Amino acid sequence: MIRAAAPLAVLLALTVSTTALGDSISPDRARSLVARGEILPLEEVLKRNEANAGGRIIEVELEAKRGGYVYEIKVLRPDGRYGELVIDARTGALLGRE
Repeated sequence: MIRAAAPLAVLLALTVSTTALGDSISPDRARSLVARGEILPLEEVLKRNEANAGGRIIEVELEAKRGGYVYEIKVLRPDGRYGELVIDARTGALLGRE
């Protein structure tokens, strides 16, 4: 399922969303963090978490949280419900799921 969303994921990686609840990361800052090796590119994170997605990716946010960075990935599941994955942007490890 993630492979079909890969072009969307690349676009989302370049246009990082903002949110009022966390410290949002600008697209330029995100590219800089990836270039310096501080976070993984979104495409790599998606590959590592393909089995965890369980649906179609509809939104991705990169935020500064917990002294580091996390990707929040919103997913539309086959049953029509929404879910969210919280992934450590440095390691690609799944931190939580809703």
